Amino acid sequence: MLKNIVKLESDLMQEVIAHEGVDREMANYYAQDRNDVIQSRELYNDGKIADLKKHVDYLDTCIRDGVVMAFVADLGNDWVYNNLGYEVR
Repeated sequence: MLKNIVKLESDLMQEVIAHEGVDREMANYYAQDRNDVIQSRELYNDGKIADLKKHVDYLDTCIRDGVVMAFVADLGNDWVYNNLGYEVR
């Protein structure tokens, strides 16, 4: 299970909730980031690693870093480097 990806998704949902009704624009940004995390998880679960790499490559920098680091925590540096092309030390 991708516990760190799921945690990132959950944390972003909490940000959506925190900003809802206070700053709708910010809530929408967090919701978009959460959707990107969900799509990343689904592509991984479906075994569509090439599509996952393309998806991650096109993410905004901040959420891309979060997704990559969550995959590192879940699957390790080698998996991320070999499958997504990001080297994390």
